[in-house]
Amino acid sequence: YAYTMKVTEKCDIYSYGVVLLELLTGRTSVQPVDQGGDLVTWVKTSVRNVSLSSGVFDDRLDLDDQSTIDHMTIVLKIALMCITTSPLDRPSMREVVLMLIESNRQKEECYVSSGESETHSQDV
Repeated sequence: YAYTMKVTEKCDIYSYGVVLLELLTGRTSVQPVDQGGDLVTWVKTSVRNVSLSSGVFDDRLDLDDQSTIDHMTIVLKIALMCITTSPLDRPSMREVVLMLIESNRQKEECYVSSGESETHSQDV
């Protein structure tokens, strides 16, 4: 948008990726410089320098549950695809929705295979 001044689906995808990052990190999209500046740069730097999830996820969440971390990592990967620098490389919203549905289906299968009740997985 900043370059073309046109709103496109790919601009919306970028914004959606930022919202996913806000949900995963518990941070707002704009931070004071001493806290990393903008969220996109902070996440990209953290992922590049540390790891895909270590220190990125909101520590107010249940990070002791490995299945939660695995699911959040998948959603983080989706968010990173959405905020790719080149708009042409970003997925469509349809693709994003399908990836999120698939990630949720995988999480539900983990609950069922680990002995959790199927009703519990639907509540998650």
